[in-house]
Parts: sequence; structure tokens; C-alpha cells
Amino acid sequence: MGARLVVTGTVLVALAGLGSLSACTGSDDDAPKATAVDDTGKGVPKGDEATYLKALRAIDPALVADEKTAIDNGYNLCLDARNGMTTGEQVNDAISLFETDVKKAQRVLSIATANLCETPPSAGS
Repeated sequence: MGARLVVTGTVLVALAGLGSLSACTGSDDDAPKATAVDDTGKGVPKGDEATYLKALRAIDPALVADEKTAIDNGYNLCLDARNGMTTGEQVNDAISLFETDVKKAQRVLSIATANLCETPPSAGS
């Protein structure tokens, strides 16, 4: 009797597993599309990209000559902060990513932080 229960339980578990596999048989068209956030590999929440681009364009239109690259670079700056880089290291990364000077890089970092990066919850929440 005990062996019969084990076999029955095993069969039920196997069938349940097969049922969950049926969701994997859809076409690639049904697959979720990648976003700029997914490209970072760390799951940074999507920020206000339009405001970010507008602010960068106001500093120097060359910073957003390639909008996708500018957005990706901004999210990279968010990851720098999340990974514990100092502000100086983040500015150096902005200089490299945006091929700009220190003053503009500081402004770019500030704009990215304000518009793209996740803000930590306040202590009172």
C-alpha cells in the first residue's frame, strides 16, 4: 500500500511538471521584449527618460546625439552608485561614457541620479 502511494505521488508530481512546461511552447513573438533596464543586467527600475534626455540636451546636444546610448550610459551611472562607487569614480565614469569634461560630467551624473536612478525609501516610511 505504501509503495502504491509513493508511485501515485511521483506520477502526480511528474504530470504537474509537464503541465507547467506547456507555457514554454509558445512562439518567440509571445516572449517579453527587452527594455533599456534589462540591458543593464541589474534590474534598475525604469526612470523618466524623456526628462533625462531633455536635461542633457540643454547642457549639450552632443550628449544625446545617440539617445539610446545616452540612456544606457545614464543607467550605467545608476549602477555605479548601486555598486558602491564613490562620487569621484562615478564622475570619472561619466567623463568616459559621455566623452565630456569634468563640469559636464558632474551635471550628467546629477541629472541621471535625479531622473533615472531609484531613490531609496525615506527613513520615515
